[in-house]
Amino acid sequence: DDVVVTGSRQEQKTEKIPAQVTVITAEDILASGAQSIPDALSHIGGVFVTDLNGNGFNKRIDMGGFGDTSDRHVAIVVNGRKINPIDQSGINFLSIPIENVEKIEVLHGGNSVLYGSDAMGGVINIITKDHAKGVQISAEAGLGNWDTNKQTASLAFGTGQMSGNMGFVRYDTDGYRDRSEADRQSLFGKLTFYATDILSLSAEGNTTRANYEYPGGLSKAALEADRRQAVNQFDEGESQDDFVVLNANADWGTAGELNVDLSYRHYQRQDDMTSWGTNYDYDYDTVGLNPQYNLDTELFGRDNRLTIGAELYDTDYKNASYSTWTASTTYFSHDQKTAGFYAQDELSVMENLILNLGARYEDFDTTLDSTLGGETEIDENEWAWNVGLAYIYSPGSKVYGRVYQAYRFPRVDEFMNLFSGAVNTDLTHETSIGYEAGVRYVGMADRLVLNVRAFLFDVEDEIAWNGILWQNENLEETRHQGAELNLKFKANDLLTMFCGVGYTDAEFTTGDNDGKQIPLVPEFKANLGAMLSFDNGFGCRVQVNHIGSRYPGSDYSNSFEELDSANTVDVYLTYKFDRVELFLNATNVFDEEYHNGYQAAWGENFYPMPEAAYYAGVRVKF
Repeated sequence: DDVVVTGSRQEQKTEKIPAQVTVITAEDILASGAQSIPDALSHIGGVFVTDLNGNGFNKRIDMGGFGDTSDRHVAIVVNGRKINPIDQSGINFLSIPIENVEKIEVLHGGNSVLYGSDAMGGVINIITKDHAKGVQISAEAGLGNWDTNKQTASLAFGTGQMSGNMGFVRYDTDGYRDRSEADRQSLFGKLTFYATDILSLSAEGNTTRANYEYPGGLSKAALEADRRQAVNQFDEGESQDDFVVLNANADWGTAGELNVDLSYRHYQRQDDMTSWGTNYDYDYDTVGLNPQYNLDTELFGRDNRLTIGAELYDTDYKNASYSTWTASTTYFSHDQKTAGFYAQDELSVMENLILNLGARYEDFDTTLDSTLGGETEIDENEWAWNVGLAYIYSPGSKVYGRVYQAYRFPRVDEFMNLFSGAVNTDLTHETSIGYEAGVRYVGMADRLVLNVRAFLFDVEDEIAWNGILWQNENLEETRHQGAELNLKFKANDLLTMFCGVGYTDAEFTTGDNDGKQIPLVPEFKANLGAMLSFDNGFGCRVQVNHIGSRYPGSDYSNSFEELDSANTVDVYLTYKFDRVELFLNATNVFDEEYHNGYQAAWGENFYPMPEAAYYAGVRVKF
């Protein structure tokens, strides 16, 4: 049985969770040829991945159909620690080396009870590698087109009272388009000390340095003339992302388990946006404290699991914007404190029927300050709740349903305009009421796994950018509904087949755009594939992908031409012998030309996606 932590913040069998949870293991990642976390997620029905720069440094994940603001409606968690930024910069997934990922758990649908703000469309929990039995050493080196190259090395060990994992990743590419070069270097490590049979202590850290270029959006004429050209000849940036987490875990058996995380993150980024006449310097520090207590006991003679905890974060955020046009500098200094307190109970009403009840209260306190607009205090709070039932009708299989409330607080630069310093004090947080039902079936001696899910949730006060007023605003009500299917069938030791299908209907339900589709949300997204594993060490995986048409970003009135649908084919070949593995990863092998696009106040912007990309290399393990 799959055991996951995302649905309850502690280990639990998948069939006992009243929600769909998709698990991607380290073995799945290797077998797919994925080079980043978004790559690994892209084959899941209902998960839509986009890339603006074509070099992997600006990928976004959409769950639930939020389009323009998709990266602000999915909670990204690493080992239980949320890493969503307090501004609109999004997640730089390449700062999380996929080589250090043990598994990825994807919780479909909202769960603000356990994960607070942003967890409206889904939760992605990335669990990094911990330790090994004895000593294991692994390394990888690879080359690809556009002068892409990567080298990795890692060491894992587990002896007596000590275990650990550490490694290094170096990546460099010229990118598909002109002026889309990117490089990064990451160091990561974790050390765990088992002090007693009850108490364990650990320290984990990661540091990533990156440099990248921004090729910019093309007009339609420029796209047709040369899709690989860059409109911005000098825009570029660099970033530094460092974090450390200290953890203490005490397991008293029948008396419960206490887990405490203390974290610190420093993030710094400089963007030289010559095309805008502005240089930006971002710098923020976040301190987090996450205590959680779990108790497995009996209630009314039935198995019961209680989880209570808190998430406390304090972020000091600074931004300096220097205008080369006016030779002036604007300084922004923001402070944000959030305090969330949650409780969730899982009661076995009957042997095979689990009732899940949860609630959360979160306080959101932000101080916005700038040399343009002075100081403004924002103080908001919200409740989240969920009620769910899961009925286990056979081992590993379930039928479930749930209803929940989720929420999202605004980003600091959604409140404040970085050009004028004006603060929109009328802007408020989003809330949603969601309904979900699904089926999980595991059969044929565990060779067939089928997940089907249907969902509907209504959002009030969804936040979006108004290009006319030049500020963010709360939209009228929106409705997001759809269905997802994910299937995996291992026919025999040779052949495994899989598919993922997602249907999403996201539209405005009131106001001037009533009945219009939310931009950048494809109605259909699907993939179908097969994997062959031969006894002689050869392996082959072929996957066909479909992305449906969708309106360009910011086109809330659906006035512009839809972005075309696209069909691509990916192939992954591997050969293993002894401790060595040779591999070739090819994406979009038939050179499908497609793009993302936005409609801005100054015109259209199209971002072409890469044509055929190849990456080949060797892995060794000792």
